[in-house]
Amino acid sequence: MKLGKIGMSALVLLSLAAPAAVGMATTTTVNASDQDVLTSTSDDGTGIVMHIYGIVHVSDVVTHKAFVPMVSFNEDGTTSPVTNRALLNDTPWQSDIQRIANDTRYFRVSTNEWVSSAYVTNYEYISG
Repeated sequence: MKLGKIGMSALVLLSLAAPAAVGMATTTTVNASDQDVLTSTSDDGTGIVMHIYGIVHVSDVVTHKAFVPMVSFNEDGTTSPVTNRALLNDTPWQSDIQRIANDTRYFRVSTNEWVSSAYVTNYEYISG
C-alpha cells in the first residue's frame, strides 16, 4: 500500500488542481488526533473500527530511530509487534481503516499491519 513520492505528489497535485474535471478525490489535511468524517464505524468487540480513507505521513518522533514500528492485531484484540518490517521515516502511506484499541488510535497501512497515531505527523483525509 506504500505510495511512491512521485505518485503521491501526482495524486495530490491532480486532486487539488481539478478534482471535478478528472473525477479525482479531494484531500483535506487534518490533525491525526482529530475526529474525522467517517464512512462507517463498527465495534468488533476488540475496539472501534472506522473506515476512513487517507494518507498518513509517519516519522519516529517517539524514540527517534530511522524506522517507524508497526503492530498487528491478534484475534482477541491485543497487539503484537511486527518484527520483520517497519516504515521508513518521513514517508506517506495509504490508510483505509483507523482502529481505537486500548486508548490508542492505529492506522492500517497493510492487511494486518498498523501504525500508532504517536508516529503519525500528518494525516490527509481523502473524500470522493
